Amino acid sequence: MEHANSPFLNLLRRWSLFASLFFIGTLNGLSQVILPAQFIDERYPLFNDDSIARQNIERITIRIMRKPSSKPIYDDGRRIIYHFNELGRLVSFQKLYPTRLGQIDTSSHTFIYRNDIIQARSEKIGKYRKRVSIDHINTHHTIETIKVKRGAMEWDELGKEEIHRSETADEERIIETTLRGGINEKAYESRIKIYDLDKRLLKKEVYHGVRIISTESLEYMDGKVSRYVSSNFSKGSTVDVVYTTSTFPQDEGTWCENSTCQTWSIVYHDNGLPKAFILMTPESQDMEIWEYRYSYREAIQSQ
Repeated sequence: MEHANSPFLNLLRRWSLFASLFFIGTLNGLSQVILPAQFIDERYPLFNDDSIARQNIERITIRIMRKPSSKPIYDDGRRIIYHFNELGRLVSFQKLYPTRLGQIDTSSHTFIYRNDIIQARSEKIGKYRKRVSIDHINTHHTIETIKVKRGAMEWDELGKEEIHRSETADEERIIETTLRGGINEKAYESRIKIYDLDKRLLKKEVYHGVRIISTESLEYMDGKVSRYVSSNFSKGSTVDVVYTTSTFPQDEGTWCENSTCQTWSIVYHDNGLPKAFILMTPESQDMEIWEYRYSYREAIQSQ
């Protein structure tokens, strides 16, 4: 178990000053790099494609550390790794978690694009692998071929699924419906997204048959996301994230999972890229720190 270096601890003591100075001149013309209320694997942030492409970022590594109250920062070796193509699209997402036996548990997602349209995605957890090839019939109709394998075994095709999308609108909202099922079979899953007329997502619901599986809802203030609530009924879990709307980028708020709430804040580099995401439990003052590290296509810019 590794103690994180003291310069980073000093950074935490000065984070509020940095957050204030950051806004002077450095954000003009920049998009918010971390997308509010958009996550991968239900927890980890997604990034603005244009911002990633404009700054030639090839890889982001999040170093997850913990700091118990009145104790040093500990680095347990947890890492979240993103890879991007030249257009800023996410092409792979990887989680590295050490086990008690000193081994590393790894899970990853990979995305393949052609002409900026996703053609395939894959998932790997330990020795298990799943690959989905996507055939775009038209903008509202796709067919997915699903294959799986374990270890050195041959790929086994599980089958094909058909996805149909439709959209309706009235004077107040836009409703997008996605139906998933076997080829020429009744859909077993439906996803309903409700947008306002500015195409901002308001609500998302997922059903298996008539049984609701999960919901997501978003609230806005001053043109920014102010709250995101996600409920997964099959897991019995709820996440409730509140965002400040008085700053750009949005750099603090609260994060509640079920009945446990923490405050969150972001420290930035001078160039506007996130340096650290800090979760703190107010009662104990314990913190979880996500330090961001960047690799660029132009090596001279690496941090």
